[in-house]
Amino acid sequence: MSRADDISKLFNKLGANPNGYREIEFVHEFIEDDVEVLESPALVKPLPVAAALVDEAPSAPLLRLLEELNHGEADHLRPEVSSAQPTPKVVVVVSVKGGVGRSTLAAALASSLQRQGRPALALDLDPQNALRHHLCLGLDMPGVGATSLHNQSWEALPEFGFAGCRLVAFGGTDYEQQQSLNRWLGQDEQWLSQRLAGLKLSGQDIVVIDVPAGNTVYFSQALSVADAVLVVVQPDVASFSTLAQMDAMLAPYLQREKPPQSFYVINQLDAAHCFSVDMVEVFKTRLGNALLGTVHRDLSFSEAQAYGRDPLDPTVNSIGSQDAHALCRALLERIDSDLP
Repeated sequence: MSRADDISKLFNKLGANPNGYREIEFVHEFIEDDVEVLESPALVKPLPVAAALVDEAPSAPLLRLLEELNHGEADHLRPEVSSAQPTPKVVVVVSVKGGVGRSTLAAALASSLQRQGRPALALDLDPQNALRHHLCLGLDMPGVGATSLHNQSWEALPEFGFAGCRLVAFGGTDYEQQQSLNRWLGQDEQWLSQRLAGLKLSGQDIVVIDVPAGNTVYFSQALSVADAVLVVVQPDVASFSTLAQMDAMLAPYLQREKPPQSFYVINQLDAAHCFSVDMVEVFKTRLGNALLGTVHRDLSFSEAQAYGRDPLDPTVNSIGSQDAHALCRALLERIDSDLP
């Protein structure tokens, strides 16, 4: 029984009317139910919102995620950023036999590329160390041979030659050093690719590599990074008879997932001899579109080397120079468009 009932009984007992009390009580209960009673400001404690947010401990799953990120175990949640850098094009100049003008042509090709707006670097991977005589006359420079044996970087090796073309020489080495390099290169397939990366070249650069004649460890290393192979032949029967041998040498590399393009150039054509001209036609029939061009015999190249001049000097504009520039343009058209 409520206190109000007790008071009503008391009113009845005393002979008074309890209805007035109930009406007042009804209004009072109505007011208590619908009106919010405000406390005095002095008695209200402010809610420490900021403190609550800061002091609240992270949930267990969030703590685990933070720990994984700190230890590199949540890399799948990080945005993927490509770290691949553009790599230079690599053109390897090769021949089955020596004496066909391979080094002269490699130097002319690198110099012509530089003149046509493509940053070029000539790399001499022939222990004869002859490429410097075609590009940086009179310079005796350190090279990749001894530098590699001392486990040093190639970054400081490039020297500037004709037309601003850069050269990395093989450098002077003795017999024992050459034998050590042969063993090393035969065992380490990444030898050249790792050292080329150390040169920090751009995607616009073109590396022209000169290698010894025949199937050597230098040939193998260069072909492992090649985008294009340029085979140098002469318009004679001796060179024609080596084509099958060159096919066998190139075959393992042409079977790669992304094989290098292979081209041929006929060097030292003597247009005054009908037999040489006829042999060019024989090569065309055998090679088809793989024959990239022909370079005429030009004594000005030998004279330029003897007198320390640039064989591609535009003021001379010899027939050999014209052929070298035409060969360069044909090569760029193929490798830039990846045409077969």
